[in-house]
This record gives sequence, structure tokens and C-alpha cells, in this order.
Amino acid sequence: MKKLLLLLPLFCSCEVDNQFSSNYCNFMFQASLYSTSALTNAVASSGGDFCIVKAVLEKGVWHLKLTPNQGSFSPSDLDLAMTTAIGNERINYNTMGRKRGLIIGRTYSGVLCAYDLQCPNCDFNTELKWANAPHELRCDKCKRVYSIYSEYSTVKTGEKGSALEQYRRVTYNRERGILSVQNP
Repeated sequence: MKKLLLLLPLFCSCEVDNQFSSNYCNFMFQASLYSTSALTNAVASSGGDFCIVKAVLEKGVWHLKLTPNQGSFSPSDLDLAMTTAIGNERINYNTMGRKRGLIIGRTYSGVLCAYDLQCPNCDFNTELKWANAPHELRCDKCKRVYSIYSEYSTVKTGEKGSALEQYRRVTYNRERGILSVQNP
């Protein structure tokens, strides 16, 4: 019985470790330049605020299209043109998640997290959307609903399956106003 109890933490930690992505990710955002944006709000909040972030190239300029899980924002705080040299010339948005999309914010306990926007159970080919509750995302293809209420995502409804792919290194430097999401 003692041997079984010693192995139990190993089984639990494997499930959490498998949630973390091995996919390369490198995203930087200058929140100090967009102080009222939905993304800045999500990372600077005390908890419960998340934002879907998609990079889209329009007329040669990268835009970050933001969809917050709650709150109301002006249109200019949801469509951010990356017109600075760092924002438009030095950052490769192709390394921003699997298909240039992330879910970034703070859990209700204040932990800063970043997840891939693609459904892990649909071979990363279907984008997630906000569901009925502010901490839930749904996949229209497989019908799963994922909860990001706590530090680790879970499949809340639908068939059992993989949790959302999470990126390991997420930092927000309040003094410098820099958000960074990186994965080896």
C-alpha cells in the first residue's frame, strides 16, 4: 500500500506535465503602449480576466485581434495595429502558438497563464471560442467545453480528452509593461 501511495503523485504530475506544450512559442507584447487594451486588462488584473489573441496581417501591418472573456472595450482596444518597429518588424507572429492564436490571462486565483487557441482534441485544426461562462471555452467541432478556472485546464463537458495545450513561461513585467509568452 505504501508503494502505491508513493506512485500516486507521479501519476498526477504526468497528467499536468502532458498539458504543457512542447510546441515552440515566442510572443512579446508591449502592454505599456496599449494601456487600455483588453489584453493589458487581462494580464494586469487580479484574476478572472482572459483574452483571446489572434495575429492577423492586414495590408502589410500585423494586428492583434482581441476577444476578452468579459467586460466591454472600445473597438480600438480590441484591434491593435502593431505599428512600432518591435511590434511590426521584429516579432515573428508565426511563432505565436500553433496558428497565431493564444488565450492569455489570469485565473481566479491570480495565476498568469497562456493556452493555445486550437482544440487539442481536433488535431489543433479548430479554433476555440468563449462559451457561456467567462472561464470556459468551447470547440464547435468536437463540442467539448474546457474550463480555465484554475491554473490547469480541464475538459468540463463532452467526451473525455486532452486538456488545453498550455505554454510554460508566461511573464508580465508591470514596471516595463512587457508581456512575454515563451516555450522551448
